[in-house]
Amino acid sequence: GGDGGNDGVLFSSDDVGDNNGGVQDTAANQFVPQVTVGDMAMLASPDAPETVAATTTSTTTTTSTTATTTKPTGDPSASPTPEPSISPSNTPTATPTATSSNVPSSSSDPTTYPTGSPSTNPTSYPSASPSKEPTSVPSDSPTDEPTATPTETPSASPSTKPTNRPIDFSLWTQATFGIEPSASPTREPTSSPTRRPTRRPTRKPTRRPTRKPTRNPTSEPTRDPTSEPTTSEPTLSPITASPTPYEPFFFGDSFTTHRDLGIEVSTGLSVRVIAEQGQRVPYADGDRSSKSYHTMTDAAGIIPLDPQNPTEGGYAYVVNSEEEDGDGGVYAIYFDKDGNVLEYKSLLTGTTDNCGGGLTPWNTWVSCEEYSEGQCWEVDPYRNAARVTKLGGKRGGRYESVAVDDTNPDEPVFFTTEDDDDGCLRRFAARGSGWGALQSDGDTSFLNILDKRNFEWTDDEDEARESAAEYYRNSEGIQYHEGKLYFMAKKDFKLIILDLEEMTYEVEITGRKFYGEGSFSAQPDQNLFGPSRKYIYFTEDGGDSPGVYARYGKDGTFFTMFQAIRGGVYDGDETVGIALSPDNTKFYAGIQKGVIFEFRREDGLPFE
Repeated sequence: GGDGGNDGVLFSSDDVGDNNGGVQDTAANQFVPQVTVGDMAMLASPDAPETVAATTTSTTTTTSTTATTTKPTGDPSASPTPEPSISPSNTPTATPTATSSNVPSSSSDPTTYPTGSPSTNPTSYPSASPSKEPTSVPSDSPTDEPTATPTETPSASPSTKPTNRPIDFSLWTQATFGIEPSASPTREPTSSPTRRPTRRPTRKPTRRPTRKPTRNPTSEPTRDPTSEPTTSEPTLSPITASPTPYEPFFFGDSFTTHRDLGIEVSTGLSVRVIAEQGQRVPYADGDRSSKSYHTMTDAAGIIPLDPQNPTEGGYAYVVNSEEEDGDGGVYAIYFDKDGNVLEYKSLLTGTTDNCGGGLTPWNTWVSCEEYSEGQCWEVDPYRNAARVTKLGGKRGGRYESVAVDDTNPDEPVFFTTEDDDDGCLRRFAARGSGWGALQSDGDTSFLNILDKRNFEWTDDEDEARESAAEYYRNSEGIQYHEGKLYFMAKKDFKLIILDLEEMTYEVEITGRKFYGEGSFSAQPDQNLFGPSRKYIYFTEDGGDSPGVYARYGKDGTFFTMFQAIRGGVYDGDETVGIALSPDNTKFYAGIQKGVIFEFRREDGLPFE
């Protein structure tokens, strides 16, 4: 929120102290997921190959007599017999017989040249002893027994029987997929492929890796057998004993354009309008709110109405209005547990430029005024009450967002950003918790970055402001997670990560490493951790297509969740109000001068 400069600037510099944006690095626009999902098994070769034998036959019948010779004739024939013998001779003939009779005869010595002509008809049964050498071509029909070594060419038809050697799935246990294995695995492998595709990916990898992950399995099984031979025997343990493979969902593979809404949405997400500025909010029962939805909507948070059972008691979407000169405030849209709108009402009025904010551990919302004498207000959607806190100090300032370290629930520590060129990060250690703790005394200190690696907390606010002007101008959204603070330095396009235990920090340039459609090239603003902490979500201030983006884990790759149509009605606007429902299946976000949207995953799974 607020008035940032350098809208639409591309950047690539990653120097910690670099305040000048460079050109965005498009060469890094390839995403490799940290966790590779696929069949990690190594297939073993058979231990003892069997000999494949081919049989040859020479048994024929004569065409003119039913008698057969039982011993060789006295004299060798002068010419070969026209027909081969009925049964093979025990001893080879010496020369062809001289008789012209149609009754074949045998000789006791081998012939010096071959007999007349071979039989052209197949024999009715194989010879007594098979040949010791394998055949040079495959048989016309499959055998009942598997071969001990792979064939050099694919078989004419796929086998209908499973293989028998176990497959090593041990490496799969080292990967996490965000989903539990099936409750009761089957004991036997299936003997043939299913006729219909499953909703989950297959366990066997494709022959060639694709550059982009697929979102859905193919609609029909393949018609042809694989071209590679199998080299293993059947598995001895059920394949479902390992975790069920989980196909990851990535934003931004492609866009679905909603021209009526003025946005492009990542394929795989559905969207609906919750509220539009200047119009009464529609309720699930068909009625509408008595007052119109406020203007200049900004940061928001979700508060469950039943903290003891957050996914069953409904929730409130508490959201700011950044109107000037006392026309700002805080409002709430109330939902039931299924996301149906029940009510819209105001919680705080008469304030100015309510921009960012943050949630407390006791389920209240802190709303920050972003003007020279602004303060931070605590709002309770249960009591419908609000009062000023001590987070902003006596001096006041252009405050933006709040995060809390609740490691010690009795003495939580709050961090507040300030959207100014020398706005320093404030640290307030409360001396209590619950409603009233932020109005009581506490200890305040300020972030002072010492060099390109180290920082400290100082009581000298002026020293901290000099540090802010050099290292983290116009700080915006802020989140706390496991001993680290993640906050934005908007004008420098930086995500700064403070390690509160080591007292060191690192810097990342937002949007440099990008995957799929869209681009995160304007100023980063608010941020929000997803429930699995796999993603951090970001809003964008300015540019010709402001959007909401997700940063993937430690990899630092950014994805587009949705963005305004380039050069459309929201050109130069900013995205706001990112928040997740208590069950994480509904993602709320908006565009400041227009509308609040609700997004859901089409696969029905929660956001991560």
